[in-house]
Amino acid sequence: MAKYEELIEELKSVNPEEAARLEEEMNIIVHKLKFLPTESFSNVILLKQQEGFEPYTSTAIAEKVKIAGGNLTDSLDANPDKIIIVQQDESLYSTLPLLLNQPAIIQSKAFANNAIYIIHNAEFDKEDALYLSDIEILAEILQPKYFFYGRDGIDWVKFEIN
Repeated sequence: MAKYEELIEELKSVNPEEAARLEEEMNIIVHKLKFLPTESFSNVILLKQQEGFEPYTSTAIAEKVKIAGGNLTDSLDANPDKIIIVQQDESLYSTLPLLLNQPAIIQSKAFANNAIYIIHNAEFDKEDALYLSDIEILAEILQPKYFFYGRDGIDWVKFEIN
């Protein structure tokens, strides 16, 4: 059972209206992506500033990336289509040039296609109550043709290389 399904079940007894809203929103996302061909799902790596820009992987984040329309990879050697950096604090922008000069990043499809994103929402992937918010952020980044929630510039930005 997916985490969001567990959350919906838990919410049904506490807040049935919120459970219904979460279920409806998740069903819309899942339904839209059901019709996309597999090659439309980008390979994506998340790098967490707080962890020294090591690949950010967990069962929960892999599930969120999958639901949002991507495939999570745990290595820059996998040549990701998109790189998402999860920001911890404002020092990110002073350390970003060093990160982006790494050969594995420079040689990636993400770098070549100017597909580097920064999630600056401080609550990203921190609590279950914000599960839908996390999915919306990722869906806008991973499948921008299909999802628009107005979070660009608020919760995340595209980092322009060129």
